[in-house]
Amino acid sequence: MTPPTSDGLADEDTPFIRNAWYVACFSRDIAPGKPFARRILGENVVFYRKADGTVVAMKDRCPHRSFPLSCGRIEGDDIICGYHGIRFGSDGVCKLVPTQASAPRALRVATFTINETAPIVWIWMGDAAQRTPPPAAPWMLEGSGWAISYDYLQVNASYVFLHENLVDLSHLSFLHANTFGTPDYATAPFETEVTDEAIIVRRTVQPTRLPPIYANPLGMQGVAAARIVTSTFLSPGLSISAVVLRNLEQPEHVRVDYHIRTAQLVTPCDRSTVHYHFVVARDFVTDDTDVSEFILQGVKSAFAEDVFALESITRVRREDSDAHFAEKSIASDRAGVMLRRRLRTLAEKESRD
Repeated sequence: MTPPTSDGLADEDTPFIRNAWYVACFSRDIAPGKPFARRILGENVVFYRKADGTVVAMKDRCPHRSFPLSCGRIEGDDIICGYHGIRFGSDGVCKLVPTQASAPRALRVATFTINETAPIVWIWMGDAAQRTPPPAAPWMLEGSGWAISYDYLQVNASYVFLHENLVDLSHLSFLHANTFGTPDYATAPFETEVTDEAIIVRRTVQPTRLPPIYANPLGMQGVAAARIVTSTFLSPGLSISAVVLRNLEQPEHVRVDYHIRTAQLVTPCDRSTVHYHFVVARDFVTDDTDVSEFILQGVKSAFAEDVFALESITRVRREDSDAHFAEKSIASDRAGVMLRRRLRTLAEKESRD
């Protein structure tokens, strides 16, 4: 195992940050009448829908004998443990114990705050007094006017390194050479901005040739183009990639900017596993479902390369016990280093509070 860092950077051993919104799942994952189980921040959670469709989230452990509530059944607005039939309301309070006349108030299940804005189900597992509104990104919601597609990958790595991967895209020319990277991406000029609210990297690649994932839907194969990418870390559960595409061979007065954005929804399962949800939205050819599928499959292929890299890094860090090894950062790591320091600071602040 890699020795603990003394440089102030978060790593796989840094405590989770609970005072943040995370994506629990997609709306489609929670079917009416069926419990849905997921492990988040090292804790097992069960989700279900009440009769009116509202999502409920609670600890996936019956307080009687620890049977998973997700192995029970839904009746109306209640969940019934599949071991002894104990019934709990959506507030976690016990409503019925079949073997006795009264329901003990001490039999209570912890619940969590949910905010559903389809296709996203957000969860807050931290201090209710510090709860803020969920992240606002209207373009990634159904009915926004943008064409959206979305999917999920499980990554067997720390969420810290996934976020670092997302904010520094200099690896596109190499790791993603066969998907949406281009040879000129790594050497293109970029700037980094760090604020109290975000860590931002802006990169302008021009003139360039767009990869097929962008060129084919826009009919821009082989033309001189601009690819302007802004990567933004906003919170422990959200990073956003915003891309502007432009045909440089058209006269300036008729050029149109095309936009594609990806919400990178990063939710720790435990210290070595991440729920990686992503929503891809665009403002061009918005009524073409074939284009949506083409772009989504291209994004998934590229993200699978990220998964390979992160899981390989995780394996090396786990297997190499060299106590004298210390990773060295380079100039393009500034945003990633600042991000990891911010995560470490947030985690330590929660631990103190």
